Amino acid sequence: MKHLTIQLIVITLTSIASSSCSSMEDAVIQNPYISNLANTGCISHWDSVNTESRSEVRKGSFEMFFDGQTAECRFISLDYPCDFWKVNVRTIYSTGTLMIIEYSTFDEAACRCKVDASFTIENIPQNEFVLKIYHGDTNGNYNKTTPKYEGRINPAEGKIMIPY
Repeated sequence: MKHLTIQLIVITLTSIASSSCSSMEDAVIQNPYISNLANTGCISHWDSVNTESRSEVRKGSFEMFFDGQTAECRFISLDYPCDFWKVNVRTIYSTGTLMIIEYSTFDEAACRCKVDASFTIENIPQNEFVLKIYHGDTNGNYNKTTPKYEGRINPAEGKIMIPY
């Protein structure tokens, strides 16, 4: 009898563990994630103290083209330090909100660059969602209360183009 009880407990715990792992895997697989991240490098540069040319260069944009559960994305004319090395992008998805955080690797140079970055987001929600875009520090930290962009997105429209 003792052996049967132990077997029953083991089977029950195994079932619970298996179903919880499966649920966690499903959640991870279903969340949007980034692939194919690339950047152009420094397209043009200017001295940080030259505010006139800096204001001209800051006229960038963000584009998102939807194709099923995939979105091809592009930042155009990001304002980065000349020593940036690469553009980093990460996503966080929670309760109908997709957050995109872009940030540079370094920020020590006394000059600035214009740089473009492109990437793919897989597993885009098919229903409307809120998109928030943030510029983070070199560690990817950002202020949640001040997104650079916030708006409701409908993937069925096929694309968005916003000033950034």
